[in-house]
Amino acid sequence: SVEFVSANDGDTINVMLDGKKERVRLLMVDTPEMNYDKGDPMPFAEEAKEFTIDLLENATKIELLFDVGDERDNYDRLLAYVFVDDVLLQESLLKQGLAAVRYIHEPNNSLEAQFLEAQEVANANKSNIWKTDDYFKNGRFDENYKSE
Repeated sequence: SVEFVSANDGDTINVMLDGKKERVRLLMVDTPEMNYDKGDPMPFAEEAKEFTIDLLENATKIELLFDVGDERDNYDRLLAYVFVDDVLLQESLLKQGLAAVRYIHEPNNSLEAQFLEAQEVANANKSNIWKTDDYFKNGRFDENYKSE
């Protein structure tokens, strides 16, 4: 169990774990970038961040679950699945069309099939990042895409 502190964006949060502030990167999902150092956020970046914050601020229970691989990335962030009141945050972001399945690194991919299925539902419904085929293509968000 952890306590929510803040969100950098839709896929990176800060929590208190065992009395220490930790940065957590959500396993296997990517949300559009806030572009703090480059200027304007990418389309749907603010929506993804607000969605994440809203769920976590209103949660009664937040839990991290680690996969079988490395628990930290090259930036010393914890790599975890985040459960918010027993609902997987990554899956919620994917179903809303606010994230894409990305950065799949075995063996930290136990829920890959489940995530791809949630993404397909959002894509079929043309939800948010999936409204057009032009925004998320070739496995990444188009830096030059402008939303309507």
